[in-house]
Amino acid sequence: MKSIKYAITIIATVSCGIASAENITVTMEPVHKDSVKRLFQPHMPGGLAISRMTEGLPEIQSVAGLDIDAPLHARLSFLDSPAEPIVIVGLDSDGQDIAFAAADSTAQPQRLQLKTGSIDGVRDAPRAELIVSSVGQVSEFKIEFFINRERNFVMYRNLELRLGEADIDGQRYAIALVRGPYFGSYSPRADSLGRTSHDLLIDRDGDGVFLTSLYGQTEVLEDEVFEITNPFLINDRVYKEADVSATGDRLVIERSEQRVALAMGFEMPNVTVTRLDGSAIELTALRGKPVVINWWHTACAPCIAEMPELNELVEKYEGHDVEFLAIADNEIAELPPFLEKHPFIYDIAVANAEAARILGTSYPRHVIVNDEGKVVLDITGLSSNTVDQIDTVIGSLLSEL
Repeated sequence: MKSIKYAITIIATVSCGIASAENITVTMEPVHKDSVKRLFQPHMPGGLAISRMTEGLPEIQSVAGLDIDAPLHARLSFLDSPAEPIVIVGLDSDGQDIAFAAADSTAQPQRLQLKTGSIDGVRDAPRAELIVSSVGQVSEFKIEFFINRERNFVMYRNLELRLGEADIDGQRYAIALVRGPYFGSYSPRADSLGRTSHDLLIDRDGDGVFLTSLYGQTEVLEDEVFEITNPFLINDRVYKEADVSATGDRLVIERSEQRVALAMGFEMPNVTVTRLDGSAIELTALRGKPVVINWWHTACAPCIAEMPELNELVEKYEGHDVEFLAIADNEIAELPPFLEKHPFIYDIAVANAEAARILGTSYPRHVIVNDEGKVVLDITGLSSNTVDQIDTVIGSLLSEL
């Protein structure tokens, strides 16, 4: 990775001479997203915010007499800032795209320099950069917006992210902080769905690239992107974000006693589930061979739809040392009548509360654990290539045994 100016301070505190806690404070430098696209594969994190455009000029005095034809306008909002800039787009006297922005309802609109670009499947969309003024506790920040005339909305994103480096457990790691599109500050604050929408990225394998998606991978790779408030593993030790400044220039990481949920590249948490005959299965007892887990529910239509293909997969690997385990989020009594109508030849078991907590609330979910107990595939939902992906990973794992 290209070298980044950084400052690292290790602060060690000792309690009664027995236990110590290590805080790692990292200085994070501002970087324009587009200048470091190559560092994020397969895509840049952060996402887009969307605001619906309304026909006509906004009902504010400052736009009176604005020379613009076929105007549309939108108010851009942020969850952590009262700033609400107004974007006005339309056509000039020559029929060319034109855009203005006003910092608020009282400010005079300023003409913006429009370019064209492609984003989120929209080609040659008019786009412009805009500085959102400092309001309250949130300093000014720069965004870029795109006009989607076909769907009549504005898409916008933060243009800055933060990069730094830190020594963690004796090894140096590149780190990135990326804000969610509806936020002006880097400080964690949940949105309406309880998500912070901020990403913490750590180049855990040291290859100079932040891996932002594991979907479709068949290798054993480690997650490198985390929601900023979630714990993460470095060399089998759990860490978490302890503090991040509003401007993102300072990040503090500390050791944590929190548990890391099921994740690619990590050891599968041990759970005990119960077969229909009442016998128990511990996942750790299945070490030494690939384990293909299907998390499902009898009321889940996609789960039922994929069962015939999953049965074919079991038949394909008959005689190979592979465990196919279907864990149902049901009571045992609900399964026999269901299975009479919908044959399913995985090893059927039901989840207890701990298994349900680890596997989550979305079905179907497919998790493959290798012979060492590490998660090498994790897919949620039904798609046309789900079974093909499972098949590919099983074949790859068996070839390595």
